[in-house]
Amino acid sequence: MTSFQEVLNRFREESVTAKGVEDLFERLMQGYLMTEPYYASHFKKVWMWGEFPFRKDLGGQDTGINLVAQTTHGAYWAVQCKCYQETAIIGKAEVDSFLTTAGRSFMNDSGMTTKFEHCL
Repeated sequence: MTSFQEVLNRFREESVTAKGVEDLFERLMQGYLMTEPYYASHFKKVWMWGEFPFRKDLGGQDTGINLVAQTTHGAYWAVQCKCYQETAIIGKAEVDSFLTTAGRSFMNDSGMTTKFEHCL
């Protein structure tokens, strides 16, 4: 069985850019949230940020949110997942961008204004 660290190392070795590593890691986390039993029982959908249908209400571009999960009850969770080196220091600005966007309202598919219920 391949360890998590081995998967991360492979992403870093095979990707030409840091963005490539991030994209692979985000897809991995999307798959994890959709298949790990605890999260799979809570979420009915997990979008990549670029695929989230209501992202335009939240600024559209890269806002620090990487994934959006919708629970079986219809609530939305904002997810930030980063594939930093173990020695990296996460800056306040990166966290602030995520929390600011996660605090904004957006129109859901029912036309109702809603907010993210949780941040992960």
